[in-house]
Amino acid sequence: MKTPIQWLEQIERVCALVGVQEVDLLLDQANWSHCAVPGLQALSPKAPWFSLFTGTPEEKLLDQAPLLMRLDLTIWQHRAWLEELIEHGASEARLMVLVTSLRFQELSQALQALFQMQWGGQAGLLRFYDPRIFPLLLNTILTSEQRAEFLQVACCWGWLDREDQPQWLPGTRLRKQSGIEVSPFVELSDEQCALIGCIGDAQRMLNGGKFDHLEGTKEQRFNLLYSLILQAERENYFGDFSEYVRQNLPDSNVPV
Repeated sequence: MKTPIQWLEQIERVCALVGVQEVDLLLDQANWSHCAVPGLQALSPKAPWFSLFTGTPEEKLLDQAPLLMRLDLTIWQHRAWLEELIEHGASEARLMVLVTSLRFQELSQALQALFQMQWGGQAGLLRFYDPRIFPLLLNTILTSEQRAEFLQVACCWGWLDREDQPQWLPGTRLRKQSGIEVSPFVELSDEQCALIGCIGDAQRMLNGGKFDHLEGTKEQRFNLLYSLILQAERENYFGDFSEYVRQNLPDSNVPV
């Protein structure tokens, strides 16, 4: 794993390339043993922050909310706070990084709209900020129009993958570009929701330990599990996914 300071230095280099001195973070606090709000409130100089639960029925659950915050990398207190967040949150798949030219209020409103999901006439919340979901969501699940909505928000998106290695996805926002228009919610089809569910199924299998014998890195093992679950879905398989995966593993991954 790269140390917190190494990823922090990489974030600083990306910000310098874009020409900004502030970085935005999305922190997922769900079922976390820490709560970032007291630290944010005590931070001096103050850093702007926003809960994506604002205006939703979950608004009062601030200690469980996904938080957006903007830290100035030229302020040592902000830089130290970022290093602490990376150390305690990034390896648990809780932290996403955005480098953007948007004003903080505009960014807050845009991300909250992308957080709102509509599926079959029902409203829900889209956990796009989970780095285990984000790459597949943007690259294979969203339509090109939906993907463009996410890309226009940032000059660059960043996260740590399952190997704790930094990954970057260039956005389409330009440094001097101002303003943004985002749809009020993301409309998902049955197929898209099913694919998101498959990501969760594959991640739970990966975490469960029953497939630790598989060859390759965590990323490679996840991709294998995910591909087999997708195959099961295409075949309309209704049994235990774990059993299906065991029966359909490539020969090199079947224990002897």
